[in-house]
Amino acid sequence: MAVARVDPSARRVRRTPEVARAEILAAAREVLEGGSAADFTVAAVMSRTAMTRKTFYVHFADRGELIRALVGPLRTELDATLQRWSGAADPVAAGSEALAAAARMYVRHATLLRAVWWSAADDAEVAQARATLLAPLVAVGTRLLVDQRGFDDDRARGVALALATMNVHVLLALGPSATTDERDAATRALREVWTSVVLPRTPTADT
Repeated sequence: MAVARVDPSARRVRRTPEVARAEILAAAREVLEGGSAADFTVAAVMSRTAMTRKTFYVHFADRGELIRALVGPLRTELDATLQRWSGAADPVAAGSEALAAAARMYVRHATLLRAVWWSAADDAEVAQARATLLAPLVAVGTRLLVDQRGFDDDRARGVALALATMNVHVLLALGPSATTDERDAATRALREVWTSVVLPRTPTADT
């Protein structure tokens, strides 16, 4: 991967810690989105900034902390949405709202999320970040299956993981240029699957 290098004379610019950290995060996102997991090194990130590699360790303990900082805001956004779902009196309405919010987030951050998801197969630290994004939905799904369907914890967790993984693949397929109609169609499809699996089944006349 071609790496954009910064004029060394720019390294003398003084920055606040907040500005320096933001510059490193922006560079990290560029590297992660533009190449394979093997390209995502501290050296590659810092070569896109006007700072030295030594400065990286002033703001981040290691590459793992950098990755967590990239996905942290997305996890916070997911947690807030899913918390409203898990405690809702009407799980269908709350679930629909949560899925719609997730779809909007996946379109807004499509390039980063795709990079995190697909790079995880080759990088343990990126895989940990991916698990961080998947965990809150698995937790909500597990609780719903226990409460609504009476599943035991292990069965509920397995089904919830399958549902959450399905969500990710459907939403990643939308991409950054997805239209509102495409996003809404994906949300409706996911809602149908979640509703059919999570809600108690109503006996039919034949049962």
